[in-house]
Amino acid sequence: MAHDFHLAMLETRALGFATTKNLTCARPLPDEVGESIFGTSNLTFEHLMVYISAVCLGITVLSTLYLNWRHLHRYSVPQEQRQILRIINLPAAYAIFNFLALCFPMDYQFIAPIAGIYEAFSVAALFLLGLEYVCPDGTDRETYFNNLPGRDKKGNPAPGGSSQWFQRTFSGVLQYPLTKLAFTIIQIVTQYFRVYCENSFSPKYAHIWLTLADFLLIGGALGATIKFFQRMGTKENAIDRSHGARAKIWTFVGILIFQMLQDIVFGILNGKLFSPTKHITYNDINFGIPALLTSIESVIFSLIFHWSFSSGEYHEGHRLNQLGGVALRTSTFKAVLDALNPSDIIIGTTTAIGLLFMRVQSRYGARSAPQREKLMDDGVGMEPLSYRNNRMRGYSGGSEFNEQSPPLEGQSDGGHYEPAMPRLARDPSPAGRARGQLRPSMGGQEYQPLTRSRDPSPSGMGAQYPRPMV
Repeated sequence: MAHDFHLAMLETRALGFATTKNLTCARPLPDEVGESIFGTSNLTFEHLMVYISAVCLGITVLSTLYLNWRHLHRYSVPQEQRQILRIINLPAAYAIFNFLALCFPMDYQFIAPIAGIYEAFSVAALFLLGLEYVCPDGTDRETYFNNLPGRDKKGNPAPGGSSQWFQRTFSGVLQYPLTKLAFTIIQIVTQYFRVYCENSFSPKYAHIWLTLADFLLIGGALGATIKFFQRMGTKENAIDRSHGARAKIWTFVGILIFQMLQDIVFGILNGKLFSPTKHITYNDINFGIPALLTSIESVIFSLIFHWSFSSGEYHEGHRLNQLGGVALRTSTFKAVLDALNPSDIIIGTTTAIGLLFMRVQSRYGARSAPQREKLMDDGVGMEPLSYRNNRMRGYSGGSEFNEQSPPLEGQSDGGHYEPAMPRLARDPSPAGRARGQLRPSMGGQEYQPLTRSRDPSPSGMGAQYPRPMV
């Protein structure tokens, strides 16, 4: 009888399109305790999942802390490493919240979604990391993307620069942390008032609308990030291979894909392939097993990140600073403070929301031109916020307001400032075009990111800093 009761409960709560009035929304059942899995012992399947998840949590946290420690003790390129530190902590965030969800099964629907907020910040951090690889000097980015040859949707060359493409990409990615936070709060609130109903796609429940919105937002943010890496790395050759950008993006995308596939499998097939038994309860199938699988995946990807997000390229003496000298290691305490400072993502998100409103008004509003001008005057244009107000990090991502600003008058020892720009824009002559074939995205003088990896061997000694100080 118990088995038949659990099966009936699962079938009435199976994920699908709600077409009956008797649909019962799936939520953890109180007093759901399966029989012992080892006869006379008190060990149930729920307890076993909690123990396994605890072990996975310990391994994930130790692995993540060790990788954090390696970067913090080689913190020589803050603009890049602060983003890497945010990304590599994603498996730990998954492991922590899913372990708590297993420990408190009745609150699973309120705890598990919180990990998605950190996931959104990690997507933004991955994009900002790619932006640092392409053009680390924030004050040059307007010029750089204005002069970068445009491409159509198929990737073919198109007239005009790439400024609008960069703005669309930037706004599409950096809006995600704020919108994900808002939708997660809405999901938790609607769960509390029992109007979410995750096993129904009926329009009277919030589940269908939040699912569609989240799919569009994460698809837009993650898709824009992948396209940015593909274009700038493969087609424009603007990302140095020594960064291992391809490994970074695909290992990061991998953990997100596993989460999405897991949601699809347990959402669609519950009640069809998975049925409760006397040992495995309804709560175990619907909530416990997905959380356990996420904990196991967190261990795997926390170890993979040691390869894709290695600290090897940040050994002291391997990189150059903004002035062309050897990048020196920052103290661990200052490195921790810099990595914990979220101002670049917060300001970037504010900028992205402003750009989104500007695009909507430019398409549908008659006052688009004045609004665009006002937005630019407020520091939400292509020029980085850090250079406009000398105190905030916008497009630049620098630790200090002038970390990546042009040399100020009287502080360059007679040197000159030359903004970064694509190669053909620097030298349109036939000779410059011939040299431009070496790296199609840059002009007669090859653009070198200010913090680009350098081999200190004699073969790398001849590389010139892009802004020679003479």
